[in-house]
Amino acid sequence: MEAQALYVKVRQRSFEPFRLHVSDGKAYEVTHPEQVLVGRRTSHIGMSRNGDGPFQRIAIVSNVHITRVEPIE
Repeated sequence: MEAQALYVKVRQRSFEPFRLHVSDGKAYEVTHPEQVLVGRRTSHIGMSRNGDGPFQRIAIVSNVHITRVEPIE
């Protein structure tokens, strides 16, 4: 996925939560725009245990390995 496209998705004014799928089969739920730091080649995704509060860990994902983005219902 192009970094600019992901950046636009994360920073849209009316943020809509989404699930980010990567080529190794993993998926990451993004429920808040501050959860993702988009870089040119990689993006950092903060994850907490219950989806709220401070991040317990950060996943670093190569943008070229993002296969799809789908809305969370």
